[in-house]
Amino acid sequence: MGRSCAKRFSIKVWALCAATALLLAMPLLCSSSVAADEVADKRNEIAQLKEEQKQLEASMKDLGDDIDSQQAKVSQLNKKVKNLEKQIEAYETQIGLLDKQIAAQDKRIEELNTEIKSKEDLMLAILTKLKKRAAAITKTGNYSAFQMLFDTEKYEDYLLKSQILECVAAHDEGLIDQAEEEKRGIAQKRGEVEAEKEKTLADKAEQETLKGELDGQFTSLDKLYTQAYNEQVALEKKMGTYEARQAKLKKAEEELEKEIEALLNTETSATYGGKMYWPVPAVKMISCTYGQKPTYFHGGTDIWGPGILKKPIIASADGVVVKSVKMHYSYGNYVMIDHGLDEKGRRIMTLYAHMYSAPSVSEGQQVTGGKTQLGLVGSTGNSTGPHLHFEVRVDGKRVDPVGQGYIKKP
Repeated sequence: MGRSCAKRFSIKVWALCAATALLLAMPLLCSSSVAADEVADKRNEIAQLKEEQKQLEASMKDLGDDIDSQQAKVSQLNKKVKNLEKQIEAYETQIGLLDKQIAAQDKRIEELNTEIKSKEDLMLAILTKLKKRAAAITKTGNYSAFQMLFDTEKYEDYLLKSQILECVAAHDEGLIDQAEEEKRGIAQKRGEVEAEKEKTLADKAEQETLKGELDGQFTSLDKLYTQAYNEQVALEKKMGTYEARQAKLKKAEEELEKEIEALLNTETSATYGGKMYWPVPAVKMISCTYGQKPTYFHGGTDIWGPGILKKPIIASADGVVVKSVKMHYSYGNYVMIDHGLDEKGRRIMTLYAHMYSAPSVSEGQQVTGGKTQLGLVGSTGNSTGPHLHFEVRVDGKRVDPVGQGYIKKP
């Protein structure tokens, strides 16, 4: 091999080594994960809410039967309701954060496995090139320094060849060592991530257990709602304001009836399809049926069940939102949908009352039966606890949703 050839070969070797070194030195990409402090914040929030709950319970023990004490009791009961609602929300948020964290860790482990495979492939490529170069230089595959000396006419060429071989061997050996080191580093990282995932899974299992215990308090929450409502009624009767509130409720309902009557005079080109979906898919129980009760007439079907608070409410059939109301005095947050005319030419409408917060649909919006979410189950307005008050109206008049076959319990 002449000097110019040896030089070109040396440059190629170093270029290859440099390129390989750059590939090996590329930083690992880290997938984003949910910050641990977000989960910790929720833990702290739950702890604070539990402490607040204890203080509320303690403060109620010393209350008497006078009006001031009863007013304080109603206030404390309402605070306890809000406290439990916040606890439920905090638990759900925390578990959601942990779910995201686990998903991020799974993705990270997959990325690390891919990187390890890439490094292994790179090492194999380096070894293959080394073998080819050694075979090309030695031709015999066992090229000693003496053989190279005898095959070289000039001692200067012998020194050059020897230096090239030493350079190539040392640099390639360094590359292999570097690849091996990176592979060990990635394997170590994967072990760390898997250990972290195990901890996250343990945390999630713990939180699921705690949430299960909290879900068991939904019954207590319902009782608390009823207790707060009954205490409010008792206080109003003692203060002489109960009849005034009932008159206000009646007036609010009468005004709504007039609005519905006006809606009936508007034209519609829609046709009711003859089928309604159950409006709260997550809950199957009925707590109060349509019809006359001992002290009042109930114009709809109340859907209730443990853990119903904040469960999605869906449109029972295709139609158009004709009312989307925030905080009606009686119905609370509610939605009314016009489904068009049935086969007998009657106008069919449905109403969904006591939503947890403002409806998620707006007036004039088209909805799809069984799919469009209208809002979340709550206890706003004149309500004794979380439930959906569901009405079906035929030409404006309330009918029995179950008895008339509009909805069937799933």
